Amino acid sequence: MKIQPRVVSRSLGVLSFAHRPFARRLSNHAAFDRWTVVRLSLGCVSCALASPTFAQAPAASYPSKAIRVFVGFSPGSNSDSLARPMANRLSETIGHPVVVDNRPGASGNIALELVARSAPDGYAVFSGPGSSITTNPHMQEKMPIDVLRDLVPIVPMGQFSALLVVHPSMPVKSVGDLVALARRRPGAINYGSPGHGTGFHLATELFKVRAGIQATHVPYANASAMLGDLLSGRVDMMIFSAIVMAPHVKSGKLRALATTGRARADAMPNLPTIAEAGVADYEYTGFHGIFGPAALPREIVDRLSALIQKVLAMPDMREFYASQNVDPMVMTPAEFATRVRVENEKWGRLIREAGLKAGQ
Repeated sequence: MKIQPRVVSRSLGVLSFAHRPFARRLSNHAAFDRWTVVRLSLGCVSCALASPTFAQAPAASYPSKAIRVFVGFSPGSNSDSLARPMANRLSETIGHPVVVDNRPGASGNIALELVARSAPDGYAVFSGPGSSITTNPHMQEKMPIDVLRDLVPIVPMGQFSALLVVHPSMPVKSVGDLVALARRRPGAINYGSPGHGTGFHLATELFKVRAGIQATHVPYANASAMLGDLLSGRVDMMIFSAIVMAPHVKSGKLRALATTGRARADAMPNLPTIAEAGVADYEYTGFHGIFGPAALPREIVDRLSALIQKVLAMPDMREFYASQNVDPMVMTPAEFATRVRVENEKWGRLIREAGLKAGQ
């Protein structure tokens, strides 16, 4: 098959642009194989693409268009409530839209897979709870991806404790009352969670183990439905984020018994921790973060991490997150990656010790 003259012309053009004298000598050599010219030309192009200057070009101009933030839970959920104000301020900072795209289901796995399989250019990221990365692999029967291999931690958004709440119809006013009632009626009390293997599911299972009680798990795929059943009394108790629960506690629609953290929450200083209330060795502290596809260039990871940290350090953002019981968590991407791996190992060990399996 003959090479079209215009193809050779382009090949020689590329070569002569890089090495004009050398190209002129080669073109004057009658016996020179034109396929060699093409191969050399492509080699020059490959070298140019591989050069540090070319490789850094996308990072230098990043971001230059809209960023899509995939949230693995429904609108109104804890993850959604944290992602939207961050996305709005980030959009103002970079001058491009930052769109929150809710893809609920499978404890965040649907959104995780979308991001893991997206182009590694920084324009599709996952925002959600650390439990999607640290506990899903241990609690899901089949994971669509390897979260530690296929995703890269970019930046933590903050860490938080949760609230243990009950419906006001429950005849309990304290953690001690709840434990006593559950022991009198093993398995009769139910609790809701946003899905099998989520952080709040495991936080409640840990509470059951430490308190020595039984309760029936009711998992939900939709946060609005879960909250609706709790507010109506169809669900008895729940460990969930203060972001969602605090307004209902203040209005009297729910009763808060304790916080799950190691120390009392600044936003609710009169509320004891679960450990203070008599359940020894109990603590649950979760975190939220931003993750991207594993092949995301380090320059873009660092750039996006710095941009989001700048947004989270803004006074109004700090005030909002503090009001939602979310504390700052300033880390480099490398430090965040270490935290993720440590939490993954910790929860895997606890899940095995508790004998939990997928679907429980």
